[in-house]
Amino acid sequence: MSQLAGSFHFMTPHHDRPRRMFKPHYKSAGFTLIEVMLVIVVIGILMSVVQLNFQGGQSSKALEKESKRFAGLFELASDFGMLNNIELGLYTTDEGYQFLAYDGTQWTVLADEESLPAITLPKNIELTLSLDDLPVDGGMLVDASSLVTEEDDFREEEEEKPTPQVVIMSGGDISAFSVTFQFRDDFSGENARYKVTGLYTTPLTIEGPLDD
Repeated sequence: MSQLAGSFHFMTPHHDRPRRMFKPHYKSAGFTLIEVMLVIVVIGILMSVVQLNFQGGQSSKALEKESKRFAGLFELASDFGMLNNIELGLYTTDEGYQFLAYDGTQWTVLADEESLPAITLPKNIELTLSLDDLPVDGGMLVDASSLVTEEDDFREEEEEKPTPQVVIMSGGDISAFSVTFQFRDDFSGENARYKVTGLYTTPLTIEGPLDD
């Protein structure tokens, strides 16, 4: 028994062993002020680019819409003149346009014609009329001055009635012209423009978007 007792060694239980104390090391995960400022600057630049692209896309669609509306109304006016056997005229400003009728003595506004109303363009869109950069065909050219008499000149000075720059003849012929639609505000950097051209007869030709 004494031998057996001497052969046994009492082991210290595992859970009774002294444990090593591990001190956790925490690594700082915060951002410095410079890093935060850089992130804000990058986000601001990205937002500006997205906004400019959005504005550019919207502006092009708006110009296209106005160009198509103008072409549609002009062709409707041409059909109206042929059906009613009257001469019509197009009067434009940089803010809009309207169609006039020639009653044999003077130009009058089509006040009762709901299908051909006077158009005022959105504030950020302007219209430019051009008559000088188009080819001239002497046999087809129509001049608005040929339908204006001295009496009309006197009335125009007295009452300041508009005189059309483009004439739509009852037979379907028109005087050559082009109008350009573009934005007044160039904040977005958008240089796109749309051009509508009429060469002596309808339909009109729409070009765009055009870049300077």
